[in-house]
Amino acid sequence: MEKAHKILADKAVRITPMRQLLLDYYLQNSGAFGLMELESAFPKSDRITIYRTLKTFEEKAIVHGINSGAGEVKYALCDEHCTSIDHIDQHPHFQCEQCKQITCIDNVIIPNMNLPEGYVSKKMNMMISGICPNCSG
Repeated sequence: MEKAHKILADKAVRITPMRQLLLDYYLQNSGAFGLMELESAFPKSDRITIYRTLKTFEEKAIVHGINSGAGEVKYALCDEHCTSIDHIDQHPHFQCEQCKQITCIDNVIIPNMNLPEGYVSKKMNMMISGICPNCSG
């Protein structure tokens, strides 16, 4: 709880019970989670409250959204150096074909791409699929 409280305070996010619970959940469980997974983890919580909390976290650079291509956005914790102006999430994501878990591969940086003149890059996303260590062993 202390780490969640510190992150919320550092990012200037008002501390509420739901924000603290959701952030604690992310801190205790590695990976990316979508709205449906979080609803299952917090069955007594309102869907709209969870959604709004995720959006606040995304705006304040606590989490970043990952589009897996399956229609649901998943959210993973941001790097501690991310800011609301500069999300530093230029890393690939790995989705296991068996368990469907999405993991940030933080130690690999997606290189800058030289786009043709006139194109302006706003965000880059790389999704790698395969079998995770938990499913391959």
